[in-house]
Amino acid sequence: MDAYFQAVSLFRRRNYDQCIEICNLLMVQEQQHGEKQGRAWELKMRAMTQRVYIDEIEADDGIGVDDTLDILPATAKPGTSFVSATATALRRKTASNGTRSTTTAGRPRTSATGRLITGVSRPGTMNERPLTSRLGNRTARLATASAQRLNSAQNIRLGSASMYAFGDPSGPMIHLSRFHAAQYADKNSIIKPLFQYLYYHEGDIPKALQLCDAVINLRKVSAGWWWHAQKGRCLIATNKPKVAEEHLKLSLSQMPHPDTILLLAKVFMKLKQPENALQLLQVASNERFPGEISLMTQQARIQEYLGNINNSVKIYRDVALLDSMNTEALACIAVHYFYNNQPETALLYYRRILSMGAHSAELYCNIALCCLYGGQLDLVLYCFQRSIRLATTNEQKADVWYNISFVALTTGDINLARRCLRLCVSYDGSHGAALNNLAVIATRTGQYGKVKSYLIAAQTASPECDEINHNVQLIEKYK
Repeated sequence: MDAYFQAVSLFRRRNYDQCIEICNLLMVQEQQHGEKQGRAWELKMRAMTQRVYIDEIEADDGIGVDDTLDILPATAKPGTSFVSATATALRRKTASNGTRSTTTAGRPRTSATGRLITGVSRPGTMNERPLTSRLGNRTARLATASAQRLNSAQNIRLGSASMYAFGDPSGPMIHLSRFHAAQYADKNSIIKPLFQYLYYHEGDIPKALQLCDAVINLRKVSAGWWWHAQKGRCLIATNKPKVAEEHLKLSLSQMPHPDTILLLAKVFMKLKQPENALQLLQVASNERFPGEISLMTQQARIQEYLGNINNSVKIYRDVALLDSMNTEALACIAVHYFYNNQPETALLYYRRILSMGAHSAELYCNIALCCLYGGQLDLVLYCFQRSIRLATTNEQKADVWYNISFVALTTGDINLARRCLRLCVSYDGSHGAALNNLAVIATRTGQYGKVKSYLIAAQTASPECDEINHNVQLIEKYK
């Protein structure tokens, strides 16, 4: 079999490591015969890109996090901070009704943003630890349905690429310090793979942006929608959403594409314009791309962030009808049922996710909580044991032990609950909910010195939690 044909076959079957090894051999043979590097070099570049490729549209929803320049002031200007506006709106809604809304009653929120905890881990929810609800010592907390990621997709990509590059006998594909975009702008066969290599593998956004500019300046009107979309992608990564909006709209006018629509919606979210983002996604999903899962999922995420839980769950149900194996839709629907006092229905969705082959500490922890509040006590401890075995990070272990404490509280074993909470704090010393619950338990024995210490630590870890602040004021009153 021809070696190049074998390498192409391996690439199509996603055996990228073996494909790269064969490409290295072909490149060595080309050098020995004095031939110019061509097809093997291009195929290797494609394989290296696909090996570390991460769809940043899915990995980063761009919701709920202010830019660095926006968070420098102690308080944001009225109407400019997406974060503070959401938290304030939720509080006003609660105060005006006198009681908590049924759709958000028992669902915890992140500490700084007030964003509701979702069914899956996302950048907006995993940067801040979730809190308990108003009665946190009585309400368990569901973990996210997938393992938490503590870094951005770009940093994950760079770390993976550097590990793969170590020991590569052929050396770097391109010397970025000597890279000149104008030399490649007219080479149609390699220009797109080269951009993807620079953006996804090397993570060098300025070089990728230079390449886009060189192609657009050379071809001008005939540059095509793809290059304007990629330039918008690079401008979003360099925190220039207004300039990116122009190029993305130009790309959409030439060729409507779901990825371009998602990027433009991401720009609107960065510009704190969620209504424009929703309108764009609704028009696209209803008229141009009916039934497109990615567009519907993004609508549900924005609705969920804005606090419109019923609308979000309705869209997730539509997604589940179109794609019955969509983990995000199933997990978010399950979370909605759990926090609306329907643990049996939530358990059905989590069992569906489990049947699809997903095995994680968070999933078994969620199943255990559903069994606990649904009355299936024979499965609770077994699921928690599986969750502890699968937990790898300190944050996961802390969340599991925190939730196990509710099993002890349900059975009336206060000493076991205290030990579980202490284990939780030993894994994560900034777990505000666990520290607050330890303070509540300490009041039963009259150890008010410990109570004050726990509450001060809890308030330091979670300064935005209303329950902790209320308890601190209460203990100060009776000091």
